[in-house]
Amino acid sequence: MNLDPEFDEPLTNEEFDFLERFLSSNAVCDDAMDAVMLHGFLTAVISGPNVIMPSTILPWIWDARHATRQPRFLSAGRARKVTGLIIQYWNDVNNTLNHCPDLFSPPLHSTEWKGEEILVFDEWCEGYCKGIDLDREAWEPLIERHPSWFNVILLFGTASGYEDLVQRDYTVEQRRSFANLLTASALNIHQYWCEERRKLMEQGERPNMIPAVSRPKDRTRKLTERRDPDAQDENEFDDLFLVDSLGRATEEAFHPLALSPLSTAITRGDTSVDVHIYRSDNNGRDGWVLEIVDSFGTSTVWDDLFPTDGAALAEAFNTIDAHGIESVTEEVPAHVTKH
Repeated sequence: MNLDPEFDEPLTNEEFDFLERFLSSNAVCDDAMDAVMLHGFLTAVISGPNVIMPSTILPWIWDARHATRQPRFLSAGRARKVTGLIIQYWNDVNNTLNHCPDLFSPPLHSTEWKGEEILVFDEWCEGYCKGIDLDREAWEPLIERHPSWFNVILLFGTASGYEDLVQRDYTVEQRRSFANLLTASALNIHQYWCEERRKLMEQGERPNMIPAVSRPKDRTRKLTERRDPDAQDENEFDDLFLVDSLGRATEEAFHPLALSPLSTAITRGDTSVDVHIYRSDNNGRDGWVLEIVDSFGTSTVWDDLFPTDGAALAEAFNTIDAHGIESVTEEVPAHVTKH
């Protein structure tokens, strides 16, 4: 899904933390994927037998149960940042699976169990199972042919597997061994489907494309508690993302505004900011909005509209050159508003 060269770079730790905070905030519903579940979901989608487009997967990221509740963003710039990070994450997982499989490793949380530290597989496996369910019929032959590849995934990612997990009461050592099995399974599955797609293309055929209306049955949900990486201050980031109460997708839900091709990133020293320029109809005043978003997601929006996108870009450079890049990451001039 290489839509733009800027999305080819892997997520930095800072960007990953930002995405994780967003997916744990009140800007999305309680059934939104967390970053670990998202990794498992993307791994399955990328590895699977058919092509699944971003328009299909995004609703399931925002609402893993029904794919009906949408996030509400503070601005077009904020929406572009979050969806851009998801695209980067997709590309990162894709590039690792295809070009650096030895580096592939699910980003699992850890917890204490029976006095020992163990990895938590549930979120990642639930995400992977959700990816399978988007195209379940096409996956079934492989599940039947190589059931051992799916043992750990189904054990931790489905309700029936969870029941089996409780009954068997695996030891700490057995649970630790699941990490290597999980990685090996994901790589085996990916290699298998890559080979199958290659054979199709050699025969002049192409994989099917899964439509955005796909609605899998909810086979995987175990009602596990969502993990908040900042639980000690759970409301700290709410205002950073939230605009309105969440509901089912409607015409009033966020629609991306017309972004200018002049939207860009500006770097000074070790600090970078994203410059978003987009058209707005504000009470009949047509013009271009200038918004600058820093690496923490803090948004600086100019109060006045600009007659052209070029004028907005010039203002961004003029402000940064005159006042320093810190002026749009900390305190801001009086004629702009920080969110």
